[in-house]
Amino acid sequence: MIERDDAEALAELQRRSYSRARAGLRESWPERQSLDASDVADLLGRHRYAVLATARAEGRAHAAPVAFVLAAGAFWIGTVEGLRLRNLRATPWASLVVMEGQRDEGEPGNDPRHRALTAEGPVTLHEGDAFETAFAPLRDRWVARHGHPPDWASALIELRAERVFSHSSV
Repeated sequence: MIERDDAEALAELQRRSYSRARAGLRESWPERQSLDASDVADLLGRHRYAVLATARAEGRAHAAPVAFVLAAGAFWIGTVEGLRLRNLRATPWASLVVMEGQRDEGEPGNDPRHRALTAEGPVTLHEGDAFETAFAPLRDRWVARHGHPPDWASALIELRAERVFSHSSV
């Protein structure tokens, strides 16, 4: 479940993001087709996983699925020691994408509706003792959403979006 305050904060950030967006983005993802706070809560509430993109040291993109929780105005993601964590230590910035549906109306079984949300911004890494301190207020929400705490994670990523854009064909 996504708290109404968190969804409203993302919707407000999206309004500010559109006011600063360039023409190309505004044409391809028109603001009139963006998700409102209720739709943001619905989309994010029904999807426990997203794709997180980071930058490798040589500048190439790295994108992979992640489990997330939205709380206190941030996306929270557990991660193991590996490429993602190395990338974020070097370049503490990420993009997160949640999407559903297909636009291919002619394909059997495809739902012609689709919705997507992208959020990007700086990240803070919580490692070692800081992991448990940051995770404590999220524990109940994480367990309710994912069934168990991220005992496998070596770090907790806090993504505080600076830009949010969404699109709905509905």
